[in-house]
Amino acid sequence: MKWTSWRRSKAARALLGLAAAVLLAAPLPSAQAQSAGPTYIVQAGDGLAVISNRFGVTIDALVAANPALDPNNLQEGAALTIPGSPGLAGTVGVHPLEQGETLASLGYRFGQQRATLVQLNGVLNSEQLYFNQPIIYLVQADGALIATGRALPATSQLGLVGLGAAYNQNPYALAAVNQLNPARLTPGTVVFAPGGDRPLLGLPAPITELLVGPLPAMQGSTLSIRVTTDSAATLAGTLGAWPLTFNADPGVANTHYAMQGLPRFLDPDLYPLVLTATLASGAEISLVQRVPTRAGDFLNDGPLTVDPATIDPAVTAPENDLIAAAVAAVTPERLWLGPFVLPSIGVERSVYGSLRVYNGGALTGFHTGVDYSGQDGQPITAPAAGVVVLAQALTVRGNATIIDHGWGVYTGYWHQSVQFVAVGDGVEAGQVIGENGHTGRVTGPHLHWEMFVAGVQVDPRQFVNWTFP
Repeated sequence: MKWTSWRRSKAARALLGLAAAVLLAAPLPSAQAQSAGPTYIVQAGDGLAVISNRFGVTIDALVAANPALDPNNLQEGAALTIPGSPGLAGTVGVHPLEQGETLASLGYRFGQQRATLVQLNGVLNSEQLYFNQPIIYLVQADGALIATGRALPATSQLGLVGLGAAYNQNPYALAAVNQLNPARLTPGTVVFAPGGDRPLLGLPAPITELLVGPLPAMQGSTLSIRVTTDSAATLAGTLGAWPLTFNADPGVANTHYAMQGLPRFLDPDLYPLVLTATLASGAEISLVQRVPTRAGDFLNDGPLTVDPATIDPAVTAPENDLIAAAVAAVTPERLWLGPFVLPSIGVERSVYGSLRVYNGGALTGFHTGVDYSGQDGQPITAPAAGVVVLAQALTVRGNATIIDHGWGVYTGYWHQSVQFVAVGDGVEAGQVIGENGHTGRVTGPHLHWEMFVAGVQVDPRQFVNWTFP
């Protein structure tokens, strides 16, 4: 709704009254009577180990807090007292954290005080939150304070009046809903505005949507990061130590995409996703949230015997540098459309990520792509549209071709007997680009298919099974 005059708008006065009423009606956990702890209703599939892990208490503590509990026969629908939160009473719910939610937005969404969420979840600030984290909250009988709406970040240039004018909101209504003094607004304060049809998130304007996937993020997988804004903005960011390069999609206005590969040996952990949107005015809006990563399920290949010259560091190092340079640039145009198709009709012989031993050495290397069986002369096809950026004979990779698909996504094809494309050629999905061979470091004829995303070697089959972006 566009607010034009507070004095003349009956709707605005009604909103102010409603906001005040809701604020007064919402129960404050700090004012509740002391209790042994809040209550959790057992759900299908729950076990004591799951519940204890979710609430950060031991199984022994759960059993002690629930004398009537039979640990060997946990019934769905049973009410369990959760120890460790004295002073909090009522039923707790569990909400998987949505991308962009913050402690402040969760408080408004579920009618909670920040201190209550901190106590229940052991989280002190929003930058500790991670995607799909189970957030524990007290179920309020009268619902959330703001069910739908968005976050408006105050800047040094915009006070509450300026914020209201910039986003067509009445400043006094905003002050009432957020319990703020309209004359005193600290830069960096996030003000929540009701309205719209989306659940309230903590995404600061002008960011309207954040989508990271596919999740869960795994070693050797690719993440697509999509940020939508409601006005022109320049996006930058990092995921862990990796800088993100955002590109626009001409078909979708104010939508920004970044692609990031996760290394095969990445330590499973929580990696901060830091986003910064720079507005036309020069103002910068930041958002931080953590992305959980998991270990992949990889195999061990049998020992291989190859030509010693193909595992000599004096040969492999400069060749690896050549490949890294060929896949370093990020073409701002996305050249592929839809899922990739397999480049070979052969059977998978060795998959991405398998640990390998060459000539009786240590088990330190890994298979960087997927091998497909096939005799010399079997056709190799491009899995998606792109432009050839490398086509030459190499010692380790044999006759090698690399295709740039845009947005930092590259595919490589090693050990060919013949190549039908040259640097600069455009290719289409399904186009024959070469034939199987046994050049380079091989034990027999086959195709080795490899993929790089933001310079990281990843499993190319994910692009076959998932439509990016």
